[in-house]
Amino acid sequence: MTALTSFSVRAQQDDHKRKVPVIDKLSSNTDREAFSGLVQSLDLKDSLLVVHNTRDDTDEYFPFKKTVSVATATGKYLTLDGVKPGQSVLVYYDQKGNKRTVKEIVVLENAPPAKPAAAEPAAPDKDKPPPPS
Repeated sequence: MTALTSFSVRAQQDDHKRKVPVIDKLSSNTDREAFSGLVQSLDLKDSLLVVHNTRDDTDEYFPFKKTVSVATATGKYLTLDGVKPGQSVLVYYDQKGNKRTVKEIVVLENAPPAKPAAAEPAAPDKDKPPPPS
């Protein structure tokens, strides 16, 4: 009987070691948000990012710190210089009251390349004689 009792006590002690205290609720006044769209401008001097959402046709302004994390969708880290107008981005930020704090900028795709001026076909000159046959 004592062997059975000591086994039972030992099992209870082992179970007690594995239990994790329950945290009722982590209270925080911040709400994590995300906004996606196309970069309109990035002002490094004033630390302001302007992103345009084509779905809602709205512009959102995000003040950021120069230490904000910037990465591509594949996980490659970038600097703020890597964020260019025309790029599709996802901005993760915390909203606390009226204040936004940008936590991360994810570049979803590169900016479309500038289109070279299309070569216009030469208009036939009316003053030139037709080519010899």
